[in-house]
Amino acid sequence: MLDDLYGKNHNRWKSDNILEKSYICGYCGHEVSSDRGMALMRSKPGQVSHQSGDGVFICTHCHMPTFIYGEMQVPGNRFGSPVQNVPDEVNSVYEEARSSFAAGAYTGVVLLCRKLLMHIATDLGADSGLRFIQYVDYLNEHHYAGARSDEWVDQIRQFGNQANHEIRINTKEEAKRIIKFCEMILKLNYEYPSIASDNDSNNWEN
Repeated sequence: MLDDLYGKNHNRWKSDNILEKSYICGYCGHEVSSDRGMALMRSKPGQVSHQSGDGVFICTHCHMPTFIYGEMQVPGNRFGSPVQNVPDEVNSVYEEARSSFAAGAYTGVVLLCRKLLMHIATDLGADSGLRFIQYVDYLNEHHYAGARSDEWVDQIRQFGNQANHEIRINTKEEAKRIIKFCEMILKLNYEYPSIASDNDSNNWEN
């Protein structure tokens, strides 16, 4: 895909206003539309060069540069949202999984999220040394996964079965699914209870 990027007769850089593009910034996580940066100009012999729609875009929120070329984005989108009030050890694994997604390391995302779910379950009272599926079942049976989450839990169990019986590369969609599942559990068990506690304290003070 990148072969033609370096062809002197095919592309050249131009610093100016560029064709607007919407993307999720890999630095600040905001969805932005930017028309500032360096446009990648496309040209062929005997034709006037024109903007390709790709190039380096400056984020309108944090002002950091993002390179976009076709389906490629560098740095990539750190899928998922930050979660508040999560224990440091647990949160570091979650953030590492998000960073792996941005790097396109989708199998790494799944492996990290498996480890993350085991950390969460242990932090919430599960015994150590269990199998992955037992940790997932613990979270479900003790209602840490939330109501009406049976379909989610069944899909996450599949990651345990695949890891035990198959050698395979995970897809972007599978990485998204397990990050969202982990984000949901983190918010339900760490962020939302802390918000409720803060509200209770404010009510008592008032």
